Amino acid sequence: MPRTVTLWGVAIVVTGGLLVATAPAAVGAWWAPNTDEWYSAVGIFEIIIGLARTVLAPLGAALIAAGVVMRYVDRRLTGDNISDRPRRWRWPDEAQNRNQ
Repeated sequence: MPRTVTLWGVAIVVTGGLLVATAPAAVGAWWAPNTDEWYSAVGIFEIIIGLARTVLAPLGAALIAAGVVMRYVDRRLTGDNISDRPRRWRWPDEAQNRNQ
């Protein structure tokens, strides 16, 4: 699951980057608005492209970060028993006994 989420994040970031780089030129090359209807269509298309350009890069970055966190949590929880898992802190009575 972490690998899939990370790969989706990378794909979305790359798609968003390509969209940022090529969308304005593509709209100008494909459509030459010469009537009011075409101006409306181009305006709507540019709004949709603008929203996608704004959303895709942060969404991809969030998915990459989520994949990294999932991989970290998976590695932390790989023991069969709870005693096999690494511990970062100790119960207060264990810490007190250790200091004596």
